[in-house]
Amino acid sequence: MDIQFTKGLQDNYNRIANYFGNQFKVGVMISLASKYTLEKREFSGVALQKIVDQMAAYSKKSLSIQRNSPIPYYIAARFLGQDLETCFESLLQRDTALKEAGFHTSPFRLAGAMMLDEDIHLHTKRAKALYDEMHRKQFFLTAKEDIPYVVLLSKENEHPQRQVETMVQYYKGLRKQGFMLGNALQSLAQILTMYSSEYNDMLLQYVVELRHSLNHKGIKIKPLHYPYLGILALNATDHIKIGEIAEWQKTFMELKMFRMAKEFALIVAIQKVIKELVEVQNMVDMKENLFIENLIDALDIALDVLDFFVLPGSVGDLFDFFR
Repeated sequence: MDIQFTKGLQDNYNRIANYFGNQFKVGVMISLASKYTLEKREFSGVALQKIVDQMAAYSKKSLSIQRNSPIPYYIAARFLGQDLETCFESLLQRDTALKEAGFHTSPFRLAGAMMLDEDIHLHTKRAKALYDEMHRKQFFLTAKEDIPYVVLLSKENEHPQRQVETMVQYYKGLRKQGFMLGNALQSLAQILTMYSSEYNDMLLQYVVELRHSLNHKGIKIKPLHYPYLGILALNATDHIKIGEIAEWQKTFMELKMFRMAKEFALIVAIQKVIKELVEVQNMVDMKENLFIENLIDALDIALDVLDFFVLPGSVGDLFDFFR
């Protein structure tokens, strides 16, 4: 195990916790610590806050810079070391395009703006068409936090109705395999369509096998972990990498930062192994132009809301959200 990484992770978490205090949930602070450590950076709250403040001042309230939301801080972390005025102008243009396409103001729209392609106006139209179709088919489960996913899902010119029908197929198929109903399962179903808008039963069975393999390693998979199974599937993660993830998860569980948030140890372990895998494979198993950083950021941003709407199995079976 990389002792330097674990020490850097704990040190970054300590700095983040000391700076933000109780402002954000522990999951947000863990995900920021993971982001900084994976990028071999040392967290500085002063430097990050300075970028957030400058971004808010530059936009003159045109952007949804909400200080009680962690999203501006995720965005600011991506601007470190770059020309800030150029970054702010690009972000403002992209957020405006999403606004003009019909997306309502929210920090999640701002996160989605970060993930738009260069042809932002065509991309925003595709994203809104897909979002509207998702909302029509998945009314209770589709909300503002899905905007970053929608932007990633609409990079290619796919037919929205077919893509959403595939999401529904994955959702229902995974439900039959014992996955719990709710936002996290919807996120997993969405991520699987990044492989193809056509339903692939082998991909679904692969996700089921990934869950089984992690369970076999003594790791209990909770709904919070579902979307990360999607990342593993998209990257064709093999048994050797699953073993590495299990070892890292075990190592992370010994760190103080995970004592009250044990479920996040698996998430950080997945992020570490997948980042290394992607760097080696150059993302050959991902859709063209789909950057793993965007997907992981979208998942991190959604951490606060993934478990908002989970019903017990006996009750959930009474509802069909896809009528």
